[in-house]
Amino acid sequence: MQTISDHARWHAVADEHPFLAWVADRAAAATDPAARHLAPVVDVGRLADGRLAADVLRPVGSALSAALDTLGTPTTGVAVTLTVPMLELALAERSGALQIGSAGLDDVLVDDAGAIVLCDRPPASDGVRRSDQSGARVLVLAARLVWERTDARAADRPAVDAVLAEALDGDTATVRTALSVVRGAAAPRPIRWERPSDDLFVGLPDGPAAVAGSSGSLGTALRGVVEQGIPLGGGRRLPLRRALVGIVVAAGVTAATVFTIG
Repeated sequence: MQTISDHARWHAVADEHPFLAWVADRAAAATDPAARHLAPVVDVGRLADGRLAADVLRPVGSALSAALDTLGTPTTGVAVTLTVPMLELALAERSGALQIGSAGLDDVLVDDAGAIVLCDRPPASDGVRRSDQSGARVLVLAARLVWERTDARAADRPAVDAVLAEALDGDTATVRTALSVVRGAAAPRPIRWERPSDDLFVGLPDGPAAVAGSSGSLGTALRGVVEQGIPLGGGRRLPLRRALVGIVVAAGVTAATVFTIG
């Protein structure tokens, strides 16, 4: 999984009361298991100009969409494991038990322990983007994204799809119903982050002995690049698909430039 880490500082703008309420809820929720799925506030204070500010730790992990690309097609049990925390947080927000700020789908992360973490922005803060949506809505969207990756032929898919669609802009009751249906779909299952087989691998030699007489065979090297990505140094690797997409995009831009100049 590709990992990223960030340490954000938000400060209040205009009326700071919504910002204060958000910080207070995070402090009060510190003993709540659901708080495990919220990016932690690590410091609160005032800037030199008097503005209220909070430091939030964005954990090391991958955006949900990237994590799902690594996971492949999740089983129903894995989908339950991933989405129950999302719906629990959405229910807490819709019922008024917890204030969640705004966020986008890129703010729903899977951390290195495999847990869902929402990195929302405090209300009435400088970090809110026009493209952001309410935290509860983004959490339901994220749950839909997970279930859309499951087998469409599974018997539970129609019921889950229907209740998540209702919960997207629905009230507390619709989110509670969605949570109940998802919990009943299957027992939670552990997540195994195994790289899915890649269709680019087709036709490559099968193992170290593929090129006779070579201790470090070309076949082995190609297999390593396909399975693990292109080495970047420091133990990091760039997924081969991402590199190929970058090459295609770059070639397209170059061709477009040449065409325009011509």
